[in-house]
Amino acid sequence: MNAEVSGELLVSVAVPRPLDSLFTYRIDPERAAHVVPGSWLLVPFGRSQLYGFAVDFPQVHSRLPEGVDAQKLKSVIEVGPREQAIPSDVFDLCRWTHDYYHAPLGEVFAAAMPTSALGLKSGRREPRPLPEKKPAIEPQHQLTRAQQDALSELENMLRAVSENSLQVALLHGVTGSGKTELYLELARQVLAAGKSVLILAPEIALTPQLHARFERALGEHVGLWHSAMPDGKRRDQAAAMRSGQLRVVVGARSAVFCPLKDLGLIVVDEEHDQTYKQEDRVRYQARDLAVVRGKSAQALVVLGTATPSMESLERVREGKYRHIRLDERALSRPLPEIDVVSLSEEPRVEGIQAPLAERTLSAIREVLEAGNQAMIFLNRRGFAAFLICQDCSEVCGCPHCSISLTVHKRSRELRCHVCGHIERIPDSCPQCRGVQLHPIGAGTESLEEELPVLLPQAKVLRLDRDQITSATRLADTLDRFRKQEANLLLGTQMVVKGHDFPGVTLVVVVLADALFRYPDFRAPERALQILTQVAGRAGRGGTPGRVLIQTYSPDHSVIQVLEGKRAVDDFLEEERALRQALRYPPFGRLARVRVESPDQAEARSVSTQIFEALSKRVSTESLGAVEILGPSEAFLERAKGIYRWDLLLKSTSVRELHRLVGGVKQLARQASVPVLVDIDPSGIG
Repeated sequence: MNAEVSGELLVSVAVPRPLDSLFTYRIDPERAAHVVPGSWLLVPFGRSQLYGFAVDFPQVHSRLPEGVDAQKLKSVIEVGPREQAIPSDVFDLCRWTHDYYHAPLGEVFAAAMPTSALGLKSGRREPRPLPEKKPAIEPQHQLTRAQQDALSELENMLRAVSENSLQVALLHGVTGSGKTELYLELARQVLAAGKSVLILAPEIALTPQLHARFERALGEHVGLWHSAMPDGKRRDQAAAMRSGQLRVVVGARSAVFCPLKDLGLIVVDEEHDQTYKQEDRVRYQARDLAVVRGKSAQALVVLGTATPSMESLERVREGKYRHIRLDERALSRPLPEIDVVSLSEEPRVEGIQAPLAERTLSAIREVLEAGNQAMIFLNRRGFAAFLICQDCSEVCGCPHCSISLTVHKRSRELRCHVCGHIERIPDSCPQCRGVQLHPIGAGTESLEEELPVLLPQAKVLRLDRDQITSATRLADTLDRFRKQEANLLLGTQMVVKGHDFPGVTLVVVVLADALFRYPDFRAPERALQILTQVAGRAGRGGTPGRVLIQTYSPDHSVIQVLEGKRAVDDFLEEERALRQALRYPPFGRLARVRVESPDQAEARSVSTQIFEALSKRVSTESLGAVEILGPSEAFLERAKGIYRWDLLLKSTSVRELHRLVGGVKQLARQASVPVLVDIDPSGIG
């Protein structure tokens, strides 16, 4: 007896596993009546059970392979209520993500609607209602003339959205120019029209500040959406979004999938930031998905930044995005003064790990003595970069990764920042038994220890992933610095993005060279973006700001732009010409193919086989728009005990690139070796 005769139906399910296949299950008519595309289903899978998502309505019959008995198929155990199904617009966005990024559909659905958002991870499935009392509203700020002009352009675009045309604005404003005020004004208008608002930020660290700002300004409950949210809160807010009670959400990149109803405005703040690219599982670019969702929802998309990405600037050249500029800070506050400190020439502070010039230390001391605050940017965690034996030159390395172990002095540990391996700092060299072990390089932990000794008036807070282990601790650290309980905030890239501390009058970049010497074609662009952003933290209050950038390369083009010795437009035009000649983005598309294996020879062999097969296909099918680079070991060849070899596919034709990627996945299935595909990778290392 088949499923059709017995009255049972068949349903295709996408499961949250790295598998391209869909799975067919039997489902009884009573349960099937509640299933729509995007419904969650509890299904047996192997020896376990898991939550998957229906990809279509249940069918009376299914295209089962010949010889497959429908009665031998497993049955659906539980069906979620219809109101918890992935909304149709988000479902369509997931299908687009699956097609474009070649990501398993089940993993895309799971990223869009994690089980915690459905109440399936907590003991309580029923969501709690939002508080009845809404936040108190604050008076609106008076816009400057420049802000009013920019707002007028944005309002025109908002009106044009209803005409079925994609409307994307690149809001290009210097740091402190008041872009957030424009976001708020647009949000008020969109809410008044009965629609909802989504605000994306590149880091979880930025969401508390934006969340509080929007609640105070709008007098509305504003949702938070990011991976560090408690399960219960995610469940409650997802339900409030689906019902239309929650109409404004601030979140990190995963919020691009949040189930807001009737979207009218999507803001991508700091659109240039590379952290909008998800680097594992589903490797999507949230900025680009925001544009896709905006088009589908007929919502205005605003990409805000002080340092636009070259991709967005090229879309402006093509006429696809509108370029709206704010060239001055709000309230006529001046941009900070940039001062370059040459580490090869300036006298250095002796006896500390970090390369700190005496002039830099004096500047920090003056600021603290004046009662102001300073921020210090050093993009390395830990106490020192590595531990070396001065007798035999042995460096303590990770046994699982091709990288040295970072010294963490406070916990007396050596840690791998890739796989998490930890071992105690040895008393003697494991190689020669020598006792002359010396830490090399500096990290945020060493500065946190040494600065109070050099500056007794310093009250230091540290902001990095070692110190900030929860959203609560992050909010507490930022709040303490905002209340001026500390006068010195030091950290990694967590300190450079979007924070607004009026008391900060000095920003110090300890070593700029690590940014623009990175082996990637985007390194100069990103270095300029990061250094411009970190400089923008200074002088946002009533006192003018100053920025000290320490470097061994004061003549580098990025440094010259920051000093004002070279025009930004000239720098970007030179980068653009270079990328155009080499067919790098935004003039070509990239796909990275990574072969992974615990056996180094196998990783090399399979990547070579894929290269040969692709090269033959490019030749026989005349795919002249495609270039294949590699194979070669990844920038970090071994990670977590797995060897990684890369090929880079480069093409001016998106269609040809995707055809080749489809061939790669077919070869990978035949070789039974894990192959990861990354469309539009954020880097080539």
